[in-house]
Amino acid sequence: MSENKEKDIDSYISDAQSRFVSGFLGVIGSSVRATIRFFRYIPWRIRNYFKLKYNEFKNRPPRKDLRKVYVLVGYTTKESVNAKYNAERHLIIIRRGLLAIILLLLIFISIDRLLGAADFGEISHVFGIESIDDITENDPFKVEGQYIETSETSETTPMPTEFTSLPG
Repeated sequence: MSENKEKDIDSYISDAQSRFVSGFLGVIGSSVRATIRFFRYIPWRIRNYFKLKYNEFKNRPPRKDLRKVYVLVGYTTKESVNAKYNAERHLIIIRRGLLAIILLLLIFISIDRLLGAADFGEISHVFGIESIDDITENDPFKVEGQYIETSETSETTPMPTEFTSLPG
């Protein structure tokens, strides 16, 4: 019985291998046929491309300047073409204007949100700053002899001299 199972397993493996090989060969064969077809039709595609470009060049209307030339086909008139052109221009102008308005609104809304979210009094309290004088009180770049006015008193006080010397 074990020999029978081994034969079944061997036949199953050989069947799987043969299916894989046949599928692989099918993919390879299909790729080769498509490649041959691609290279075989290159001259005709080149010929058709140049024939199309030549016919487009031959049948295009005469052009006096760089503007687009409209060919009147069927029951259309010059006035209807001009009306269509003007309508397209007006739509482009309206789109650009609306886009500019939307961008300006986004900028204003974002600035309002950012300034509203930042509580400058709280931020200065976090860093321990009561006023601008607290920041400039011990300025190491202050030249000796300059005076500052504090908000508590109206008298002027000289700057401390211990921080005024620059390392040299």
